[in-house]
Amino acid sequence: MPQTNDRTSRWVQTEAAKHTTPASIRQRITYEEEQIRILMGTSLTEHMAQALKAHHELIRVLTKRLADFR
Repeated sequence: MPQTNDRTSRWVQTEAAKHTTPASIRQRITYEEEQIRILMGTSLTEHMAQALKAHHELIRVLTKRLADFR
């Protein structure tokens, strides 16, 4: 399981780094919320559950970054 967490962490860091302006961050948060809604509408396999956690983590990181702009 550590490999999955490492992979998720790297993905979150990579994706968060792409967004450097408040507008871009807000847009990505909206996109991630839609991805979560889509995943919630499916039967959750182990991989889907990991993806769901990753999307939530990315939103958490981006929300913190957006707060830092204020």
